[in-house]
Amino acid sequence: MSFLIATIAVVVAVLVGALVAHRLAVAGLARAQRESELDLKNVADSVPQVLWQGLPDGRVTFMNLRWTEITGASVDNGLAEDGWAWKNWFHPEDRQGLLDDWARARSTGEQFDSYRRLLHADGTYRWLQVTARPVRNIDGTIIRWYGVSTDIHAEMQSQLSVRALNQTLEQRVEERARDLMLSEGRYRSIFERSHVALFEQNLDGLVAALAPMYLQHGTMLASYLQEHPELVTDLLQLLKTEEINAAALQFLGKDRDAVLSHSRPGVVDSAPFAELLQHIAVGRDDYWEGVVTLMTGDGTIKKAICGVTLVRGSEGTRAFTHLSDITDRERTRELLFEAREELSRANRALTVGALSMSLAHDLGQPISSIAMDATVGRRSLARTPADTAMASKAMDRVISSARRAAELLNRTRETASRRERTVEPVDLTKVIRLSVGLLEHEVRLQGCSVSLDVPHEPVPVVADRVELQQVLINLILNALAASQCTSMNDRTIHVKLMERAEEVVVEVKDRGVGLPAGEESRIFDPLFSTRPGGMGMGLAICRTILQGFGGDLTARNNLHGGATFAFTLPRL
Repeated sequence: MSFLIATIAVVVAVLVGALVAHRLAVAGLARAQRESELDLKNVADSVPQVLWQGLPDGRVTFMNLRWTEITGASVDNGLAEDGWAWKNWFHPEDRQGLLDDWARARSTGEQFDSYRRLLHADGTYRWLQVTARPVRNIDGTIIRWYGVSTDIHAEMQSQLSVRALNQTLEQRVEERARDLMLSEGRYRSIFERSHVALFEQNLDGLVAALAPMYLQHGTMLASYLQEHPELVTDLLQLLKTEEINAAALQFLGKDRDAVLSHSRPGVVDSAPFAELLQHIAVGRDDYWEGVVTLMTGDGTIKKAICGVTLVRGSEGTRAFTHLSDITDRERTRELLFEAREELSRANRALTVGALSMSLAHDLGQPISSIAMDATVGRRSLARTPADTAMASKAMDRVISSARRAAELLNRTRETASRRERTVEPVDLTKVIRLSVGLLEHEVRLQGCSVSLDVPHEPVPVVADRVELQQVLINLILNALAASQCTSMNDRTIHVKLMERAEEVVVEVKDRGVGLPAGEESRIFDPLFSTRPGGMGMGLAICRTILQGFGGDLTARNNLHGGATFAFTLPRL
């Protein structure tokens, strides 16, 4: 009996020990599970994205703490409204689209992807990529969704910027294409309707032919071509006219086919075309303008202002040429020039007549006195004995009368150049440029050119602007006249302005015939002239004008031909 009781006690002790051990094991497993869940939660909360879990009906049952860090709202607030409150944090414009994407993914069982803007704690909306994948049981039924929401704001902003830029570029390309079409239409309309003769020309063949010639002759190519006008004709034949308007056909007196098949113009004067060909060969400037003389289809000679705009590119060289007919204007100008020359001759004749009458009247008395006193002096010396005292007095009167006559001559010279003066500070550079501009036609008509070497800054002097202009025009006209006996290469008149410490110097230099040998000192004398028909008053008047302003006028022959006239004026 006692053994049975002992046996039962042992069994009970074993059972109690086993029960205690089981309960201890169960408690350890529960604690381990809680620790594991806590570790999982900590891992989930440490992820920089929003991790969430959803049910098949769309409700969200879990979100990590990243939700709170981003939105400033608690997880419970996000899971409120039976797991649907989270939608309220998305942008109103994106909310319905997000719900539609979520519903579509649940109905199809495909991966859920949506790009939407989420309200952040600082009050701004930032782009999120919301993604979720389904978890299925053994029979394929979706039992839950696991999702992640990632901040892609920077990437979306870049994509939106690129998209906006592409749209802007496409719009600009479209607008530019439309503008080009309109511009082309306007250009064609202007080209066809213009009253100015217009040409489009291909210069590739001409440029290729000019290249070796320019290498050989350099800046003297124009002179070489002028000496060989047949080369100008051959080179112009290489022009290929591709388009021409109605005004050009009317100017040339030819039909379109004739011009397009035979581009060479009827050249009368090769000089300007030689300059144009050198301009094309140099390839530095894109525009040239000059006056050309052409023969039209019916043999009429016409003058025109020719402007050529060069367009150089990878596809070759093209020219856009315009011709403005100035034949009538030039004819009128020539008639006007002839009338002005006739009037000038008449004025010179009147001036000489007036001066002659004035001199005859004013010099009559002193000359008569000189003759009378000289006679008295001779008679006094012829007496026996000679009356030297009377002769001396007579000679004194002769001297006095001679001085008076000289004063009368000086006064007459001053009168010839006198007018109402306006003495004031004037810009000498401006006066020089204006004077040269006034003589542009005369210079071109005589086949000459004027080279200016004047400062860009104003050079003030105290003088009368009109009289200074009169001096410059007179000196340049004299240089033009002196250049007529020289070759074409020497017909350049150089006008140079130099500044010194107390004065300014203006030089007018030519390569003409120069001053007559032995007569250099007389060219400023009144009524002395080296030109047939000259009055001999111009240089004397110029010198008188300049001396009236405190300056002077001098002249000298150049070492290699021609003469230089230089005048000075006090510096302001």
